Order: sequence, then C-alpha cells, then structure tokens
Amino acid sequence: METLYDTIDDYQEYESTYYKNSGNTAVKRSKVLNLEDYKKAGFKKPSVFLELHGGLSDARLNCEIKHSMRGRLRIKVSLLAAYKDLSIALGDYIKSQAGVVRVDTNYYCGSFTIHYDTEAAQQDAIVFSVTKLTLGEVIRLDKKPVQEKTEDKDISLSYVKWASTAAGLSLLLGGIPAVGIIVVYPLLFYISVPVYKRAYRCITKERRLNVDFLDAAAFTVGVLTGDVVNASAMVWLIHLGDYIRDLTAASSHKTIRKLLDFQENHAWVVRGEVEVKIRVKDLVPGDVVSLNVGNLIPIDGEIIDGEIIVDQQVLTGESFPVHKEKGDTVLASTVIKDGKAYVRVIKTGDNTKVAQIVKMVEEAPIYETKIQNHAEKFADKIVMPSLITTGLLFATTLNLSHLAALLTVDFGTGVRVSAPTSVLASMISAASHGILIKGGSYLEKLYHVDTIVFDKTGTLTTGVIKVEDVIGFNGFSLDEIISYAATAEFQMTHPIAEAVVKYAESNDIGLKKRDAVQYCVGRGVDAAIDGKCVLVGSLRLLGEQSIPVDDEVISITDRLVAEGKAALYVAIDGRLSGIISFRDQIRKEAKEMIDDLHRLGIKQVIMLTGDVRKVALPVAKALGIDQCIAEVLPEQKAEVVIDLKNKGHMVAFVGDGINDSVALSYAEIGISVKGGADITKETAGVILLDDNLNKIPKAFEISKETIKLIKENYTITGGFNIVAYMLAAVGLVSPVMSTLISNGSAIVACVNGMKPVIKMKMDGRGR
Repeated sequence: METLYDTIDDYQEYESTYYKNSGNTAVKRSKVLNLEDYKKAGFKKPSVFLELHGGLSDARLNCEIKHSMRGRLRIKVSLLAAYKDLSIALGDYIKSQAGVVRVDTNYYCGSFTIHYDTEAAQQDAIVFSVTKLTLGEVIRLDKKPVQEKTEDKDISLSYVKWASTAAGLSLLLGGIPAVGIIVVYPLLFYISVPVYKRAYRCITKERRLNVDFLDAAAFTVGVLTGDVVNASAMVWLIHLGDYIRDLTAASSHKTIRKLLDFQENHAWVVRGEVEVKIRVKDLVPGDVVSLNVGNLIPIDGEIIDGEIIVDQQVLTGESFPVHKEKGDTVLASTVIKDGKAYVRVIKTGDNTKVAQIVKMVEEAPIYETKIQNHAEKFADKIVMPSLITTGLLFATTLNLSHLAALLTVDFGTGVRVSAPTSVLASMISAASHGILIKGGSYLEKLYHVDTIVFDKTGTLTTGVIKVEDVIGFNGFSLDEIISYAATAEFQMTHPIAEAVVKYAESNDIGLKKRDAVQYCVGRGVDAAIDGKCVLVGSLRLLGEQSIPVDDEVISITDRLVAEGKAALYVAIDGRLSGIISFRDQIRKEAKEMIDDLHRLGIKQVIMLTGDVRKVALPVAKALGIDQCIAEVLPEQKAEVVIDLKNKGHMVAFVGDGINDSVALSYAEIGISVKGGADITKETAGVILLDDNLNKIPKAFEISKETIKLIKENYTITGGFNIVAYMLAAVGLVSPVMSTLISNGSAIVACVNGMKPVIKMKMDGRGR
C-alpha cells in the first residue's frame, strides 16, 4: 500500500478507511491548510491539493540564499521541498534566464545551485526572477514543455567539429590563397571567438595576461602571416581541451548524484500495527523503518529495537562490519550483513551523511582545469617581451618585411605544440604501465607533490579478512580448534565466519557434524557439534555463558591487539579451547612502495583512516608511515587535507571508497586504486589500472621525466627562435626563412617529446 493519490476521491477513500480505523487524526481534510499537510496526505500532484483548498496558488515563493560566491549561487525554496516535478520546472525556468549557465536541482530539499556568467547576469536579478513567481505559476510551468539548455560539453564538442573542419580546409586549400581567404578565414574567426572572449575578460576583469591571451596572440600571428594551418590546428587543440574538461565535469556530476539513487527505492515503514511499503523519499523524521539482512539502509536513524551487523566501510573505512543495537546510529548507504532492526528515522534525503558527502564533492574545486602549466608559464614570459620588442623595432624601421619576419618567429606555438606532445606521449607510456593519468595538469601536480595521504582499508590493505594465528588452551590441538570453529561458522554470512571457513578449507581441515546452531547478533554462535556445546565469538559471549577467562588470555589478547589483530574465542563444553586471530591483510608491496616514495623526495607519508586507532597504528608502524590519523569521518578527512594545503604542502590523496571521495576532491591530485568506487575514479586525476601499489611511485617517476622533457623542449624551441629573431631583427633572414627556423624548432621539439612512446615501443610494451 502506498500513500499516493491521483484524485480527491482517492484521498477521501484513504481518509475513511485508514485514518478513521486507526484513530489517527493527524491529517483531516478540514485541517489540510498548507503544503506540509499536503505532503502528509500524500498527493501525487499539487493541483489535486489546490482543488481542495484554493488560495495557495497566489502564495509567493520564499527564496533563502544558502551560499553565494562569484558566478555561483545556491538558494532554497522550502515551499517546493520534496516535490520533484515542481522543482524541476522551476529549475528549468531559472535555466532559461539570461546569463544562467547551469542549474543543479535538488528536489529533495527544494535546493537550486545556479552557475551564472557574471558579465551577463546579476545575483539579485536571478533571485528576483524566482521570488516574483507564485505557486500557481510554478504549477503552470510544470505543465509547459521546457526546451533543454545545451550542455557545456555539447557546445565544446560543436567547436571541436568546426575546428576540425577548419583544419581540414586549411590543408586542402593552403595552396590556393584566394579561396583559402574566402572559405577558411571566416570559419577560423568564428571558432576563435571563445578564445578572444576569455582573453578579453581576463585582461579587463582580472587585469592580467593568462593562457587565453597567449592563445589569442599566437592565433593572431598565425592569421596575420597567412599560416592558417598552424592557426587552425592551434584552435582545434584548445577546443579539444575544453571538450575533455566539460565531458569530465558532466560525467563526474552524473556519477556523484548516482550515490543518492537509493532514495528512489522503497522501504517498509511501521503504520499502526502493520508495515507499509512507501518510497524512501517520502519518509520523514520520526517514521519507524523495518530493516533486514541484505538491505541498503536508506536513512540516517537510531535503532529502537533489534540488532544488526552493518558493513559501513564505504562511509567510515572500518575494516570489519560493526555490531549495532538499540540506541546506536545507522547511516544511509551502508549495508546490513546480518540481523533485523527497527530504526527511527532521524535524517532523510539531502540531510543524510552520504548526501552531505555528495554535496562536499560537488562543491570541491575539482572542475578547475584552466591551470597554467610549465609550458604556458614559459610561453607567457617569452611572448610578451617578444611582442614589445617587435613593436619597438617596427616603430624604428617601419620595414614591413622585417615586421613580417619578426611576427613569424612565434615563441609560443613551438612550446604549445611540443608540450602537449610530450604530455600525450607520457600519458601513453603511463597507460602501458597500468596507470591512467587524465591530463597534463595532473602530471605537473605529481611533480610538485611533497605530501601523500593514504586511506588504509582497501588501499594499503586488501580489505579481505584472513586468519593469522591459532592459539590452543586446555589440551585442544590447533586443527581441532579450527575444525570446531569452522563447523560452527559454516554458512554464516559474516566476513569473519567466512575467513575461518576458508582457512579450514585451505589447510585441508575437515568439518564435523553440526546438530544445531544459534546465531547471537554481534556476539557469535552457539552450536551443538558432535554432542558438544561449542561457542565461537567474542569475550562478551563467553561472559554471558560464564566461561572463565584468566589473565594469560587477557595478556595474549592485548598482544594481538597491539599487532593490529582482532580475536575470536572458541569454547568447548564450558572451557576456553582456543583463540583465533585475524586482520585485514597489508598489501605485500605496500612497504616497498612507501620506501620508494621517500626515495623520490616525498617529504611525508600520512595514513588517514576511519578505522579504530588500535587497528590502524600497527599498520602504519609496519609500513614506515610518518604519521597516522585514525577514527576520522569523511568530512574530517577533507579537513585534514585542506589543513595540509593551508600549511603550504602540495597534497596527493590515495583512496578507494566513497568515504575517500571528499578528500580526493580537495587534494591537489587524487589517486584511485583498482577496484575503487566509481565516484573515486571520477574525482581522481590518476587511476591505477593494475592491483599493484608500486604503480604509484612509477606515476611520480613519469611526471618527473615529463617535466624534464618539457624543459628540454624549452631549450630547443627557445634557442632556435632566439636565433631566428636576432637574425630577422638585423634583416639577415627573410620571412620564409624565419618561418622555417621557427616551425622547424617546433618539429624537432615534438620529435623529442615523443621519446616516452619511442622507448615504450623499443621495450615492447606498445604491442
């Protein structure tokens, strides 16, 4: 049964059959006077509610500004909270306003994040466009088809296509100047408009020269000297970079929002004496939800009855599933491994912990891609002085031939073309080593990193629990202990139980006959095996059965804990018979990898984990990690990263789970290990394609080799062009000769930039 109604008759029938029978008078038709009560009544469409109660259609939308910064504004319209159709309609309406670039609509809480062009729109005007609307007007908007605004990635792709056409025509018509001018030049000027706009905006608004100015200057030189082939190729590279940026941003946003897809599912909520199936997004604080083994928890809440085992590694990074009982808190997006519980809803939708993580990732500066890399900085320093010198020389000589020769010497183009070649070659080489590097800026960032932060579970460790030690007491052999324990734990779904059974199988230890078994949630199992009473579980379970535990056992337990292990106790017929220790396994290559990072100049290696301190510290010590920070929540991981950055460190973060995504976003560069969650792959700049942490030092080595290669190209292009410029300045070379020298340097630099691919082919990795 779902509390959703299409018509007034549906509602009236529901009111008479449910509310009257249950004695619940919280919602009566005579008292339904606002949208909050409308939500309780559960109508599908506000128009049905307004048909019952007129007057609200004239209500203005209250718009609360939640966050504001230049070019971005987040507002909340509480009146529309939880109404998907109306929120989407209003979002489309805002999107249609002048200057608005993008609107991200969160209908769970009536929130709208508005990205706008500061030159074409004002914040006050955007807010006014919302507050002037009435609820009735929004309902009417919902009924109107709204044309989708073209996405940034589609605009970028369009320019890439036009630039490709221009490059093709330039090659085809290059030998026919008259036709080239008529056909190619108009197209070149069209595709260069965005570059000129960005350069103009940076000069007028930020009072500085940036890479867009460099692009515009180099393009202008190419056009003025008739070098349409180079000019079109240059603009094609610019638009290709823009498209990759916008495509990555769109893909990341889609993946991030997928984390909240479970809110479209259904849950069983207690209504009186029965459990009713309703949509997760219709749950409200105070509802009581019934949860069983295998369920993905859809809300943040408090257990009011029952016990469950919860795998919350995805959010907290804890190695082992956690026992939860009455009074404990559970979090949305975690999974119930065993047990059953009734949970009172505390937070839903965008108020849940996982939704807050999504929000933090979305607000992180992960889409900033216009970064001046080494090549751009080098070209910036050279181009401007050369332009000034050219102007002075022309003013002195007024010789157009000299001017043409000087303008043809383009310091920027050689660097701009050879640098991407070096970067691309290095990225191809990295891929052949099992490392995906998403762009040149990430290679540059790797070069500057001095601090690297690791998640623990699933990153430095395998995330797989294995048995490590078996200790016997009271005359029981080790094989006997494992046999009894594995028999008791057989067919249990808990990861520790699976580890014990797997250990017995791998050591050819046979199982016994089990007559009966009782699972005690969070404590262990009580089984009857071969006529004996067998307990396998925690010290708490032994205490409940009055099994004596002496000081020797406590001492052994303390030693195991100090080594980062956890303990499982086995008792047979009222006597402690053994201890089985287990832990999440450290990756075998982790120590070597961290040693290599120190060798490569990384100043500090930090382990940041949500796991408990007593488990985390032994791992950090064994691996030679400089600092261990344990028991931190996802948002606290981001705070640690931000603090390191504020102290002047260049930070890389390595992780694999949703709980790492925020820190990955705020680090200068994120590295995702193989098998990581989709969101970590989207927010990371480097992805390991192989399950081998030694790829991380290799990525740093490749970055250093790349920067060295680019600097070599500076010398090649700079040296050749300085010679050409000096010769042109004194009139010793013609424009044609200076062009040959300038373009020749770019070709030589490009060939030099291909060295990583050439080496890869020679090593046989490119087959």
